[in-house]
Amino acid sequence: MFVPILKELTPKTNSGIKKVIGRFMLWCYRWHIEGEVLNVKKFMVILAPHTSYWDFLSNMATMLALGVRNRWFVADVFCWWPLGNLMRWLGGIPIDRSCPQDLVTFTIGKFKEHDELILALYPEGTTRKAEKWKTGFWHIARGAGIPIQFLAVDYKKRASVFGPVIQPSNDIESDMKKIQTYFKNVTPRNIEKFDGEYF
Repeated sequence: MFVPILKELTPKTNSGIKKVIGRFMLWCYRWHIEGEVLNVKKFMVILAPHTSYWDFLSNMATMLALGVRNRWFVADVFCWWPLGNLMRWLGGIPIDRSCPQDLVTFTIGKFKEHDELILALYPEGTTRKAEKWKTGFWHIARGAGIPIQFLAVDYKKRASVFGPVIQPSNDIESDMKKIQTYFKNVTPRNIEKFDGEYF
């Protein structure tokens, strides 16, 4: 199985067990990895399409197999014991969706506090058909001054494809158009659930 080698600046995990688990999951899922992970210490990864919980497993397997040390948000309803311990071990950050909170400001602060941080997010925010993509990831990246790398979950290729990188500009509409134009060419697991527009 081909697994791209991370370059020197990309944050890495020291856990060989995670790599073994990830590569075994990829093998079981008949999934592979294409492209290269961005070679910087801090950046955002956006993953799409997100139309099934299977997407989470393929993406988790990808990150584990690569040895990337990344973080991601998970609803606290999935963090009951002992599942919560596993989620945190895998990089999950529990959040309470029922309480108002400024996740954008909170996350920008985390990027500024840490020398190394990769955050992976789904812009659709749901496995249901999203009427409109969430833009919190863009505001986080813009506020923290970090780049965004696209990660396509392509069921036609059966691959996680690390794609283009953008640095957020002053024009959110232009950036979102570039992002969604790229992901429109990706085949989701459930085609009928993938449509969300920003505009």
